[in-house]
Amino acid sequence: MTPTPSQPDQPRILLVDDIRANRLAMRRLLSRVDADIVEAASGEEALSACLDQPFALILLDVQMPGMDGFEVAELLSGQGDLSDTPVIFVTANHTDDLDHLQGYRLGAVDYLVKPINETVLLAKVRAFLDLYRARGEMQRLLRQVELYNDRLQQEVAERKRAEARALHQAHHDPLTDLPNRTHFYQMLEQALAAQPETVALIYIDLDGFKAVNDTYGHAAGDALLCAVAGRLRRAFREDDVVARLGGDEFAVLMTGIDRAHRNIPERQATVVVQALAQPFRLSLDGAMVQAQIGASAGVAYGDADGSSADRLMAAGDRAMYQAKHGGKGRVCLAHTADTSERAS
Repeated sequence: MTPTPSQPDQPRILLVDDIRANRLAMRRLLSRVDADIVEAASGEEALSACLDQPFALILLDVQMPGMDGFEVAELLSGQGDLSDTPVIFVTANHTDDLDHLQGYRLGAVDYLVKPINETVLLAKVRAFLDLYRARGEMQRLLRQVELYNDRLQQEVAERKRAEARALHQAHHDPLTDLPNRTHFYQMLEQALAAQPETVALIYIDLDGFKAVNDTYGHAAGDALLCAVAGRLRRAFREDDVVARLGGDEFAVLMTGIDRAHRNIPERQATVVVQALAQPFRLSLDGAMVQAQIGASAGVAYGDADGSSADRLMAAGDRAMYQAKHGGKGRVCLAHTADTSERAS
């Protein structure tokens, strides 16, 4: 098996003939085409060469001792990618149509009859080399398209992640990662527009938060707000919306509150006020600090205290301040606060 020196991406032609003189003659003819020539003196050598490297074209002698050209072609046709390699049978002039039919059945693309006509040989070989190069260029372009699509998909995915991060940041408090006031208003408006009679709002304000800030500094205040957010999340249902409105004010949107469970928001607000009255252990620069605060809460209902987000928030806020003025650490209902204000 004798190859010629190889150039990068240079197409290869496999020349298979058991007679050395025939191979030399064919090589001289093929010296005029831009391809590397690999020789094989038997069917076994031809199969070995095909397994080692790809070929643009195989010129395969039919009559060979041992494994003949038909057997080689049949084996190549069952070898996956090798079955796509075009095979031109080179045969003696006494072969009949039955031989040709057998060759085509085994995957031959053409026949050349000995003695070889130089013009015919070169024309056919160049045509197949052009097809090989065109297919290679098409595959190269397809790989480029695949790479471009991969990069495009990565860029689109990253852009979506960036947009999602930006949207999340626009809608959430950067310290506690709870929904912010703007996002809470939007969700409250949507809930009221859908079923106002099932909506409840709990407005919460911390008691004694400023003293923690003044005593231990703003880092302690930030840590305390994060701890408060954690307790609030754990106190409510997964569907309830816990938000930080700003400073030390929080709010909770509860939906699906029917008349049979009308007292749940008030009861839950009482549980939360009690939970926030428990001491907080804060880690500051490796040291543990205990902070003690409290909370006051107001509860308002969508069908009784406000048909819009603004009105319901105002009702909850008034109820919360009523709880503060009444001694802190308490829960007041909005309609109770309104009645007390009218009475005063």
